[in-house]
Formats: sequence, C-alpha cells, structure tokens
Amino acid sequence: MIADLPLTPNALATQYREKGFWNDITIAESFASTAEKFGDKTALIMGDTSLSYSELAKQINIVAANLVALGLTPGQVVAGQLPNCTEIPLLHLACNTVGLLYMPLHDSWREAELSHLLQLAEVQIVVSPGVYRDCDHNAMFRDIQAQAPSLKAIYSLGVTGENINAFDTLLVKPKNVDKLLAGRRPDPDAPAALMLSGGTTAISKISRFSSNNMLLMFEPAAHCAGFTSNDIACALAPAGTGATGYIYPILMPLLLGATTVILPRWGDPKTAIDLIKNHQCTYAVAIPAQMTKMVPVLETMAADDLPTLRCFANAGAPLPFITATKIEEYLHCRIQSIYGSTDGGVPTFTDINDPDDKRLKTVGRAAPFAELKIWDEQGNEVATDEIGEVVWRCADKSWGYLGADDQTASTFTPEGFYKSGDLGRLDAQGYLQITSIVCRKKDMILRGGRNISPQTIEVPLLSHPAVLDVAVAAKPDDILGERACAFVVLNPNSTLEFVEMNDFLKSRDLAIWQLPEDLVILDDLPRGAGGKVRKADLTALFNEKKD
Repeated sequence: MIADLPLTPNALATQYREKGFWNDITIAESFASTAEKFGDKTALIMGDTSLSYSELAKQINIVAANLVALGLTPGQVVAGQLPNCTEIPLLHLACNTVGLLYMPLHDSWREAELSHLLQLAEVQIVVSPGVYRDCDHNAMFRDIQAQAPSLKAIYSLGVTGENINAFDTLLVKPKNVDKLLAGRRPDPDAPAALMLSGGTTAISKISRFSSNNMLLMFEPAAHCAGFTSNDIACALAPAGTGATGYIYPILMPLLLGATTVILPRWGDPKTAIDLIKNHQCTYAVAIPAQMTKMVPVLETMAADDLPTLRCFANAGAPLPFITATKIEEYLHCRIQSIYGSTDGGVPTFTDINDPDDKRLKTVGRAAPFAELKIWDEQGNEVATDEIGEVVWRCADKSWGYLGADDQTASTFTPEGFYKSGDLGRLDAQGYLQITSIVCRKKDMILRGGRNISPQTIEVPLLSHPAVLDVAVAAKPDDILGERACAFVVLNPNSTLEFVEMNDFLKSRDLAIWQLPEDLVILDDLPRGAGGKVRKADLTALFNEKKD
C-alpha cells in the first residue's frame, strides 16, 4: 500500500525535469556525494557526540545493510519515536539507501495515536528512545506489538529488556555490507520519506514524498537564506515529525556540507540561546512559539552576552510581527519565514534581502517550482489583494495520504492543487500575507452570524507588555453559537485582568463584537508536534467544565 504512490501527471513531471527541478537522484545519493566531498568535516554535533561526514556515511551504510539482513524489503517502513538526536538523519538516510521508508513519530504521541499509525503503515521495525520524559516507550511499544502484527522488532536507544533490542546492534558492521546494499537503489519517483501532520484537529495523517519531491524543499530555502557549506546551523525545532525541525536545520545542512548543532530538548530558552552563542551558529530554525519565549530572556541579557546570528528561519505557524522585530534586534539577524504544510509541500519563502515590511509581515513569494493562487469559495481566482483560500501546486508536494483516499480527494484537486484551508492575500509584488485579519478558515469563530478571525485579536494582544503568548479559540454558547475566548500566557511577574485586556484591544480599534468574552490564564498553550496551537483542546476546556 505504501508503494502505491499517486504519481505526478506525466505532463507536469516532464515539465519539472525539463526545468531542472527534478534531477532523478535519491536523497541518500545526494548526501553520499556531499560526504565524499567534505570527508572529515564535522556534520552533526549534539552534546558530547560529534560525527564527521565520513563517519556518518559509514554508519548509514552499516545500518542500511543490517536492515536488509533483517529481511526488510523495498517499500517497507521503519519508524522512530525519537526526540531531537543524530539517529533521526541516520535512520532516514539508511532507509533511503535501500528503498525503505523512515516514518518519524513525535515523542509526545502515545498508544492511541501510535497504534493506529503503526498498523496503517504496516511498520516492520520501531526505534524507541527507551524511557524518556517519564514515559516507558519500550513497554508502550511492547503493548502495541500485540495489536500490530507487522511489527517484527523493537530497538531502543536506552535500556533494553524482554523483546527489546539495543540500537547499537544495528551499528555493528556485517561482513557482507557491499553485497547487502547492491541493487537496492530506489526509484527517485518512488516513496522515499513519510511525514506526519501534527494532529492538531484530528488523528495524524501520513503523507508520502518521493526523493524528487523532498530534495526541492530546501533548495529555495537555502538560496533565500544565503546558506552555504560555511554555515553552522542550530536545530531548535522538534525534528520528530520530519518536517520543519528536520528538513531545514538538519537535512539541508547535511546535503550542502554545513555543520548542524542539535538541541536535544527544548526547555529553558536560555539553553537554546547559549547553544547558538557557544557554537557560533550562523543559522537557526525554530517554531514561532520558541522564538516568542526567547524574547523575554534576550531582553534581560547584556549586549555582550547576546549571540549573533546571520539568519533565523521559522515555520509551522504564523510568526508575530513583534516577535520577529525583537529577534532581529537582539540577535542582529534577518528573519526568514517558510510557509507550507507537511502534506502540501512548501510553496513560499521570504528572502533575507527582502524589504523589512515584506520580510516581517508576509511569508514571501512563490518558489520557481510553485504555482500559487488565491481562490474564492467557488474555486475562482481572486484579484490582487483580495482575501481567499491559499492553494498551490508545486514540485515538492506530497501526492496523497496513506490509507485515506477520501481525504486525498478532498484536499488535492484532480489537477494536483493543494487546498490549504488558509486564508491569505497576494499583493502586487506576489508576496503572500497570512497575518492580521487573515487566518485558517476552520479557525474562524462564528458569533451570532458574524465571523471573528482569531488573529484579529491575537496580533494586537501580543503587543501588550504583560502578554508572552496568546491564542484565541471558540467558547461554545447556546445563544450565539460561539464566543471568542483569549487564552494567555503571561510574561514573568505580570498580571492581566479581563477589563484591562479589552480596554487595550479597544484602543487598537477592535469592534465591540470582536472582543474576547472570556480570559483564561495558562502556563503554556497546548501545541501539536509541528508547533501549531491545538485550539480544539482549548475549546474542550469549556466542555469539561460543563461536564
């Protein structure tokens, strides 16, 4: 079932090849070429672990050979539920070397989600972190194994035990590596990687990408960031779903000959700031929530203690303008925004040389391989500066969901356009804006027949001195249907009252009917694996109170 990837229409595939978008090489071949060129240069750093390009290349071939020796065949799946670590690219590239697929699983997911995904993808082998963040992942996978007949073996980075193998055994070189690897090169148009949605509104979906698709994801990002082999990247975002936190700060540098420093676990923002400074990183990738939490720490630091970046990239959710400006001020860097989705690919990027208003208030212009459009509700293209649904067709997108043909048909048009569900506008220069009054269609709050855009409230409220982070979600109401509620995370030693909040918003010209009708103070906002706020969880808080 994995191998039945809906292919790109022949006419489009021919066009992509003629224009040089698709070069018909695999991801593993791209890395191998880079590793041969850069040899002893450091590729990955995490804590006390440091791997050169040649060392990583050897490990990739050994793990790939051992997976073949275990009887795995092309198209089968190896999954890993891992926090940020060097084993993620190792497993992904080893699998791609021999035509297997690596499926990353976010470390926060538990049995209900994992059991479904492992059965759906018919996972053969899973790699566990062992005991991590008070969860015994080994025991959890043993329980799941009884429900997932395809799951042959569990490997652990940590402790082992009954039916739990040590991951290090996959790093023991077999005698016949070359023979095991021979003839295993996958088709660049075949499935080469799996990426999973963050599960913010429903159970995660599995998207399939070919090598030709995935290799395009980083080329415009690197160009627009001025990224070269001389850069030192800092991986702050979660890498566990294979998207933002993996493609740009880990895979992209590995394919371009740069060095990546990996933050094992996000906690105190000061740790992330120190990592950037201590390793003299020139490029970093985070989700907007992480960047927002860094700002109060940066404000307390002396000027000579602040690190200096060249480019700070973000994706996964809208980056508040106020956060962007403060990050640039304190870190002396340029912000790069990357817009896309884990199923639709990545159509737009900002360039570090864009004018300030374009760089900080839009998500950039379409990549050369992307067709970007704004549609009305009838599927007609709207005029410049008019708001509508953002849709695109690009050479780096996935071609459907595994085991969910109905969802594939409802999300992708027969012509291959991806319907994002985001509302946006294109200006006369082709820059895409998904901020201010623009938001995701399904996020709209319907109050007595009027639509309230959460970002209409969130954007100005983020400028309140007491507010660190905010999300506006629907509060069920028997009369009006829904009312807006503001869920706020406060800055240290700050307070915020309901009346004070709304007086502040009135001063920002919000209409009375747009004002939040409840205020809830939280220690943190619930987020999916990719960084988006789980607004359904916030709405559920009110339903729990009713019960």
